Amino acid sequence: MSLNQPYVDPVFKIKIAVDTQLLAYLIDDSYPSFTRFFKNLTNSPFVDIVCSRFVTYEYIGIRKLEHYLRTLYKSTKGNMNFSSALKYRNEFKAPELDYSECYSDIKNTIEEELKKLNDDFEIIYDENILHQALWLPHQDLVLSSRLSKEDSLVLLSSVYPQEFLKEEHTIFLTNDDQFYKAFCGGGNYRMSSIDDVFQDNDLTLPETSNIKKIKSPSGATTHNLTGDIEDDVIDDFAQDFIFNEIAKKNKKLLLGTTIRCECSEGLKKKLLCFDLADDVELPEEIYSVILYRTDSAIDIYIHHTALTNFHQGDKINDFPYKATEDPKSKQITLKLSNEEGSDLKESLMDEITKKDNLVFIHPDNI
Repeated sequence: MSLNQPYVDPVFKIKIAVDTQLLAYLIDDSYPSFTRFFKNLTNSPFVDIVCSRFVTYEYIGIRKLEHYLRTLYKSTKGNMNFSSALKYRNEFKAPELDYSECYSDIKNTIEEELKKLNDDFEIIYDENILHQALWLPHQDLVLSSRLSKEDSLVLLSSVYPQEFLKEEHTIFLTNDDQFYKAFCGGGNYRMSSIDDVFQDNDLTLPETSNIKKIKSPSGATTHNLTGDIEDDVIDDFAQDFIFNEIAKKNKKLLLGTTIRCECSEGLKKKLLCFDLADDVELPEEIYSVILYRTDSAIDIYIHHTALTNFHQGDKINDFPYKATEDPKSKQITLKLSNEEGSDLKESLMDEITKKDNLVFIHPDNI
């Protein structure tokens, strides 16, 4: 998130962690659709992109080898001995080019890349450190799954960033098919012992997506972000993705989902109508937050007076109110006014009362 973006309560922000290879994709712009999707994430005030220091270490190692082989290839003018390059790649001492002859340029290039990841893609490194409390769950996960020790550490550091901080909701993006199969695969390939490790260590499984088959919130569409996708499709999908993940993170705070008010056009400009969420008891008054979408972005509205005078057909007098099995019993209506009792601006009402916005209980109520 950029420093010039508006403040968002951390409760309504989502954290997205990325696998090591995705950092290289961003630097090289390997997949423009993924880069555009990622920029949508970084441009949103509701998203923090986080990356553990271990991912940085892995990135440096991967890029060191990649740049060495590229430099080696250029130095031979395309006539590189591939057998020799493969044989000496881990020693960085191919007969055609010793690493000592090119390390300075490679070092500078990678340092510039790390700066670009921070400056252009606003990836936060400092919050996810390699602390001592990681080692036991890391050992458990390595020994209890098909995951490598490296993948296990990358994954765990995303949900357990600091010794006294365990994330309750994290999104993890990857393009590693082997990792994804081992962690999320169906059938009997994914070992159920993974769940035991997370449960025994009081950790929450991250929402994990493979960028080659990342699903829309409805599940009706699957996008391959390594393919060629139209910009407007990417932009819309990114906003839907963010909106949906905020909803997932805060499902315990969800009061309801906005619906169209069945009333005159004039009255619609003053009313908020929503379907009460399942199993939610509506109190007599409550402070609220509305998450809504404009044509190009996601925004949040905090109502500074308590919601009250609820109607369900007639005014509700008995609280807490709980809907019955009749779907109509969920339909709640109330008039929105500002602190002085006046109507809210029509332009604001148009946005926050649109269908399918989310009404949350303000976290200070809890």
